[in-house]
Amino acid sequence: MDHCHCCSSGFQQVSRRTLLKRAMGLAATALAANMFPLEMLFQSRAHAASNAGKTLVVVFQRGGNDGLNTIVPYSDPQYYVMRPRSTNGGIGILPPGSGDGSGLDLAGSGFAMHPSILPLHGLFTSNRLAILTAAGFAGSTQSHFTDQDTIEHGFPEQRDGWLNRYLAAVPAAGVSTLRAAAIGDDVAKSLRGTVLVPSMTDVASFSFSRLGSSKAALEGNLRAMYAQDPASSTTNPARAAVHALGPELLNRVAAIEGIGAASPQNGVTYPNSTFGREMRDLAHIIRSGLGLEVATVDIGGWDTHDDQGAGGAAANRQAGRLADFSGGIRAFVDDLGPLMNNVVVLTCTEFGRTVRQNASGGTDHGKASVWFLVGGSVKGGLYHGAAGWPASLTETNLDSGRYLRPTVEFRNVFADILTRHFGVSATELGAVLPGHAHTPVGLFV
Repeated sequence: MDHCHCCSSGFQQVSRRTLLKRAMGLAATALAANMFPLEMLFQSRAHAASNAGKTLVVVFQRGGNDGLNTIVPYSDPQYYVMRPRSTNGGIGILPPGSGDGSGLDLAGSGFAMHPSILPLHGLFTSNRLAILTAAGFAGSTQSHFTDQDTIEHGFPEQRDGWLNRYLAAVPAAGVSTLRAAAIGDDVAKSLRGTVLVPSMTDVASFSFSRLGSSKAALEGNLRAMYAQDPASSTTNPARAAVHALGPELLNRVAAIEGIGAASPQNGVTYPNSTFGREMRDLAHIIRSGLGLEVATVDIGGWDTHDDQGAGGAAANRQAGRLADFSGGIRAFVDDLGPLMNNVVVLTCTEFGRTVRQNASGGTDHGKASVWFLVGGSVKGGLYHGAAGWPASLTETNLDSGRYLRPTVEFRNVFADILTRHFGVSATELGAVLPGHAHTPVGLFV
């Protein structure tokens, strides 16, 4: 679990769904069902099926990534006033061409990438990577909990996640064995709601096969148990949902067993990290044709109140996270190859950091931050929003003299993806983002 240095609170989600795992005896398998509320809404309705074969992957950088050192406005002298250059003891990323630790130029823009996200640089130069330089929302509380909730729910007052509302409002285009999944220990809040979504880790161990000759007997006994009349065995109000979920769970285990262990394509090597392995497994699931439409992956460690570092010899906490993050995404893109034409990866974080570095060589909770989008028909480039990037990072141009204002509203990013990637109708969009007036960001060709 990650902890916020300023409030000492844990903010990484911890699984509360271990009972099912233990009961099933899947010691090496992380499998859970999102069971709140206890309804199943796999409707069969007519639809234009423009979502056929399409997948969205949402990567959440939990902890609040510092966008100003991820995509660096090096052409603004005020940046180095707020963040002295790393060669002078600060955390400022050196301008392109300045030697060790210098930024990767985004030609003609006045911006550069942190050197640790080199794997993403080629995606940008080939016009495949969209960079939202100041994504977020008005009314940020700068609390990990509440801002993550707002983004994942879409609105503070909503109980279910925006991705779950999509699954409920828009039927699958065809038969899907695994329409949605949370890759990791728990179901992200964006995927929680009326449609039941599993979480999973380590596809290679997602199996009963280790039971050997006992495998068939266990499966048979479990199917017989789930086939019983739930009223005859318990008065628990969740009994009907458990009996309905049991066979579905077993079918999903069988489907994952059938695709075997991940085998990356195109000479790809993923980072040897939890995030790298999760992105590797996710690519394998997509390639295996189980009908995966929506998936989430978390990567923590972004709460850099101290020892944030810069690039090169001055690299520290953020640089390592960025290397893992960018390496996993680039490996995923290269692994899928042409299949990325139907896949979009969206990265998000709950907020950015203060413009001025603090006395501990880090940055504190801010507001706007950098989000990325790659895949499908995404139109690469820098997106500053209608208000544009500040003329300079002077205190008079900042929110409360400290924070970068959000100029790309996150709900508009979601709506762009829903309408342009999945092809949802206006009615369906209204069900996913109720009451939101969509102003297109223009992220797709």
